[in-house]
Amino acid sequence: MMNSYSDVMREQIQTEQSTPLFTHEQLNWIKSTELPSRVFLKSATEFDDQFLYFHNDWRFRYSGENKSIPFSKGKHFRDLPPETIKLIKIISLKYIEENSASVVDAFATGLAMTFADISSVTRDNLLAKLHALVAKEKRNHADNSQFYYTLFALRKLDRLKFFKSTDGKEDLEELLLELPRPRNSNWGVYQNLDMVIPEEVCLIIENGVQRWASKLTPSLKTKEEKIAHLKKIKNVVNLDKLRDCVTTGIVYYVGSRPVQLGKMAGGDFVIDTMNEHGSRFSILVPYAKKSKLTIERIRVAIPEELGRLVMLYMRLANIGKEDALLPQKSTSNKPVNDAIKRMLLLFSPKEIQKAVKNKDYELPVYTASLFRHNVGHSMAMNGASAIEIAYVLGQSSLVVANKYIAATPDMADIREQALGRNPVFKNMIVLMLTGNLVHSSKWTGRRVAGSIGGKLHYHLGGCDYEEEICPFSQGRACHGCLYFKPFTDGKHHDVLDSFNDELAEVRNVADDTATVNHPLLKELTRRKQHVIQVIARIEMAEAKEGN
Repeated sequence: MMNSYSDVMREQIQTEQSTPLFTHEQLNWIKSTELPSRVFLKSATEFDDQFLYFHNDWRFRYSGENKSIPFSKGKHFRDLPPETIKLIKIISLKYIEENSASVVDAFATGLAMTFADISSVTRDNLLAKLHALVAKEKRNHADNSQFYYTLFALRKLDRLKFFKSTDGKEDLEELLLELPRPRNSNWGVYQNLDMVIPEEVCLIIENGVQRWASKLTPSLKTKEEKIAHLKKIKNVVNLDKLRDCVTTGIVYYVGSRPVQLGKMAGGDFVIDTMNEHGSRFSILVPYAKKSKLTIERIRVAIPEELGRLVMLYMRLANIGKEDALLPQKSTSNKPVNDAIKRMLLLFSPKEIQKAVKNKDYELPVYTASLFRHNVGHSMAMNGASAIEIAYVLGQSSLVVANKYIAATPDMADIREQALGRNPVFKNMIVLMLTGNLVHSSKWTGRRVAGSIGGKLHYHLGGCDYEEEICPFSQGRACHGCLYFKPFTDGKHHDVLDSFNDELAEVRNVADDTATVNHPLLKELTRRKQHVIQVIARIEMAEAKEGN
């Protein structure tokens, strides 16, 4: 018995000595983390592998290419200890769950190069590596890739509490605000990696809130219709789920901390205007931290869809102006983060929900703190001033707001996306938000049409949304909607041309008026990219059938 215990201790000491990269606690974390046998590839096309099976080496087909990560004998992996290899696999799995799997091979290689260059895996060492990559004199595209892959790994490990035994309790996102980003012409490729919350996740939340508002709060004209609808809703709505939706919406759109949610009262929800043309809502947000001065609450506008859901929730929960908007037990960190996690699952496509149920996919975790940083980051990226950022986030000083702006690259780099000069964007296949391809002759359901660029567009695809009224902008928003079934013989290039016409008009107006960041530019660019992705998907399917 004693000999067995001694052998175990000797083996453990030898392992720690052979892998100085990790502390004893980190080694235990790596060993105790189990990799699944396979993972669902959420953005795979009909002709790709639907699952990645975790053998020693990873091999799969994705985006029309055969992918391989030679963990056992690859150039960048063969000299790494097994614990490091497993850690790279763990982080690569997280990358696949949050992003497209098309570059996970390059991602794993970038991490292997980073881990080979540092003496130990601490937050400080990874930050130092990032600074070194930025400061490199002859930095190339591979260095830029390694920077953003390492940045993703640093964020993910920090959220997983991997650095608990080696680093302090400083907020990593605030430390990253002081980290300069590589300046390069391909910024758009890495912009989403640098986003605290991926753009696809943001779109899922926005579409989810809009979809719930369309179902639960339809536009009704007469008082009798409204009373009848409210009686019907009371019998079918789960109040806990509606509360989760409201919580997620406020955290996403306003960036409120849980402590701020706990201070909100029913009277802090304000109906600014309400008529037959629509409504405007705002919410009074308490300051995040106490100030020596007595400052009024911050009034922040919220989308009409979220406002209608908040109003419905208050009526069903009988919340008065003096009552707490949310129960105290649901406004601490864990309940708020759990609510966000539950809503992300409900808002996700059915394929994702099925994969989570079958344990083929683990839903990424995003906390209220990350959404708060995402609001600040997004505002800075859209040209907001430090005063505006501090105001919306409820900050009594401009220190953090100025850091958000300092970490932002030139807007000109982002505007390149709208011009369509970056060929990488044309080849990115992010298909998570659209349905299966179908030929128009085989579709028997409802068809979509819409006006874009002053032209009526039809013969685009089908829609299998369960209700007759579209909760989004029909035609304009279809190519990024999970209910849209693109026609393989559809007139998608005509839609792309119309979006290009609209973008050209907006760019001309922005240039003539010296507007650095026109509010429509980003939205039109996103819609255009959705169309490009569908076109690329159809071309890939046709090429596959031709072979």
